[in-house]
Amino acid sequence: PSKVIPYFGTEDKPECDMLYNVTTMASIWHTMATRDVRLLRHQLQQIEHLPSNCIFQNYLRCHDDIGWGLDYGILSQHGMSEAAHKKYLNDWFTGKYYGSPSRGELYNDSEWLRDARLCGTTASLCGVESALYENNEEALQRAIDADVMLHACMLTLRGIPVFYSGDELGMLNDYGYHDDPGRWADSRNIHRGKMDWEKAEERKDLSTPTGKIFHELRELVMIRRFNEVFHSDAHVYPIDMGDNRVLGIAREYKGKRMLGLFNFSPDEVWINDWTGWNMLKPYGFRWILER
Repeated sequence: PSKVIPYFGTEDKPECDMLYNVTTMASIWHTMATRDVRLLRHQLQQIEHLPSNCIFQNYLRCHDDIGWGLDYGILSQHGMSEAAHKKYLNDWFTGKYYGSPSRGELYNDSEWLRDARLCGTTASLCGVESALYENNEEALQRAIDADVMLHACMLTLRGIPVFYSGDELGMLNDYGYHDDPGRWADSRNIHRGKMDWEKAEERKDLSTPTGKIFHELRELVMIRRFNEVFHSDAHVYPIDMGDNRVLGIAREYKGKRMLGLFNFSPDEVWINDWTGWNMLKPYGFRWILER
C-alpha cells in the first residue's frame, strides 16, 4: 500500500479518487491459508499512515482473478519464499493441499512461470461448496462462519466496502463454463456465473446456507450504517492481540472507539481484549464498542 501514493497525487493536486485495495484483498486470502495475520497487520499499518486523500475500495472478490502480489520481503522474514509460497496458496485454494476445504481453479497456470493466479467465489473458497458436497453440517457451519468473518473484516477496514454480486447469497463456483466453447478457455468464468434467482429466494429461509449468509451480512451492514464509529473519517488502525491467529482492528471517531477481532483459524482462541478474556470460535469475530 505504501507504493500507491503517487497514483493518488496529493491533497492539493489529486490525480486518482480511489483504488481497488488489491494488496489487502490478496493478503486476506493469504491469511486464510496460513492462519497467520502478521503480513495483513503490516499492510494495515501502512494504510493507517496514508494521506487522507488515499481512498480504497475494499473487497474480497471481484470479476478478476486473485494474483499473489504479496510483500515477499516481509514473508521472507517469516521463512516463506515466493515460488514455494505461491504454490502452497494455489494448492490450498484449489483443494489439492490435504485438509483444505477450498475449491477454486487456477488462471494462467504455467509450469515454466510458476505464477498462476486463483479463481473462485468467496463461498467456495471458504469451503461452503465442499461441505455441501460432503453433506458435512459441521464443516458447512465453519465455512459459513469463515465467509461472514471475512466480510465483517472487510466492513471494518478504512475505505469503502464492496460486495461482489452473488457473495451476499453465498453463490458457489459455476463450472458450466467448461462446456461453453466461448468461455471454457478463461477460468475466471468460474466466478462470473449468471445470477441464480432460485438461490436468491432462499435468502428468506434461515435454515439454508444462503439464508444464514444473507441474514448475517445484512445485519452487519445495518450495524455499520447506524454506528458513528464506522464514519469514513474514523481513525482505523491494527492492534497486535498477542496471538498471530487473530487480527485486531480499532476504529475511533469523536470519542467513540470500537475493536474488531477476527479469528483466521479453525481453532477456538482466547483473547484478552478491552472487556477481559473472551473466546473466539473457529473463524469467529467480534465487534466490541467501548462504552
